[in-house]
Amino acid sequence: MKFSLNPKKYDDVTTLSDNDLICYCCDVDKQTIVKAIQNGSQTLKEIKATTTACTGDECAIVNPNKRCCSKEIRQLIELVDGKN
Repeated sequence: MKFSLNPKKYDDVTTLSDNDLICYCCDVDKQTIVKAIQNGSQTLKEIKATTTACTGDECAIVNPNKRCCSKEIRQLIELVDGKN
């Protein structure tokens, strides 16, 4: 059995790869959200408009965290804005 040094934590975006989903309701991955931020989307409202992330209604069913993905999107906004 392999053990990862950096196991995935679905509530910590730093452990997720670019292809991992952030929004499970709308199938939006981390890379899509990061690109939207790099292209000027700076708020959750703007991310919703440009990517459709955080606009679904099945969070409690399909998201591994059993809640809305807004927390992870906000983490990405902080991380990406901090690098720019």
